[in-house]
Amino acid sequence: MKLVIGNKNYSSWSLRPWFLLSFHGVPFEEVRVPLNQEGTHVALGRYTEAGKVPVLEDGDLTVWDSLAICEYVIA
Repeated sequence: MKLVIGNKNYSSWSLRPWFLLSFHGVPFEEVRVPLNQEGTHVALGRYTEAGKVPVLEDGDLTVWDSLAICEYVIA
């Protein structure tokens, strides 16, 4: 699994699934995209059309809402 997040200090939405995965020892790759910078939109476009973080990639599946990510992980 790959979790795409913004800065954990400024994006509490990114922190929520990161914390859940980390706390439960779920193996994942963390990709941080700096927010509010010139290339942010382009960088996020590599992972989701929504242009928002967090995004979870698990094989061919992409989930981009923090609550949906948490529900997917614990299901």
